[in-house]
Amino acid sequence: MSLRSLCLVALAMAAALPVPFPAQAQSRPNDELFSNAVVASGKTITRDQCAALEARETASWVEVGGRGECLRYYAAGLKPGTNPVVAAWMHGDIMGTRPEQIGHQEGLSVAGMIKQERALSERFGVPFIFLARPGAYGSSGKFWTMRHTPREAALMNAHLDLLKKRYGIGAWSLGGSSAGGTLTAEFLARRIDLTCAVISSGASAYEAYLKAHDAKARLARPETWFDPYRSLDRIPKDPARRIFVIGDPRETNVLFRTQRLYFDGLLAGGHNARLVALERARPPRFHSLVDFGETATGLCAQGMDTDRLLKTLHAMPEQTERISN
Repeated sequence: MSLRSLCLVALAMAAALPVPFPAQAQSRPNDELFSNAVVASGKTITRDQCAALEARETASWVEVGGRGECLRYYAAGLKPGTNPVVAAWMHGDIMGTRPEQIGHQEGLSVAGMIKQERALSERFGVPFIFLARPGAYGSSGKFWTMRHTPREAALMNAHLDLLKKRYGIGAWSLGGSSAGGTLTAEFLARRIDLTCAVISSGASAYEAYLKAHDAKARLARPETWFDPYRSLDRIPKDPARRIFVIGDPRETNVLFRTQRLYFDGLLAGGHNARLVALERARPPRFHSLVDFGETATGLCAQGMDTDRLLKTLHAMPEQTERISN
């Protein structure tokens, strides 16, 4: 057989083989640092640029409505082929009530985020993924205009689907803080693959949250936001799925009574939910309980029983100062 024929046979055999999962099956760092100045102006990443980040397993090109964004993620502990349960975390806002109020991500890097997820994966014995929302932690988009919008929710939900397919993920233990918790609550009504949902300081009754802050301009434009409270009747029944609504009763941002409103709706719908009141957030707003939300997400993915999980949360010290949220 000629050399040309041998080459053709080899190519045909290679084409017949299934496409393998990524050899590493976890994120690999580059030298990228996060910048609040970039957040303020908005970040653009082309499809080709995103492909290079995808090869390092820190990004996915996600299209919704014919328009794409390069959404970043930072993963550790994934196995090539299949991953029965993966813990994933969606961060809260990195901007306040004005565009110049930017915090949390400055001083962090891609390498730092991967290191953080590696520590969480090793601590809980499960794969752990940090999901960056549009415009934050290296993702493309403009955070100020995209946060809390139906498009943001659609992009993040589609990203979960892409990662699920890429890594053979069977189910998610999904958690989030603040606006990330709002997204987690919203996805309860959109997904059937959540074995755990951890809503930490989340505005899960979003209209009630806006009314509590007399946000007349936002209330007048309901098409610009979504409200998980309105989706309660669409949450699929699953007695095995556990839902934890975590908040500090002293909270001055997402008032605890609005969190309880959503929790009461879960109970009325017959869902397996727990309201976890923890006076552990830091003053003056008593808002962030990220340490507790991440812990609940990891322990639930691990399969720890509910009573032990709750005892662990109540035994934890006050929320630490941290840059990532």
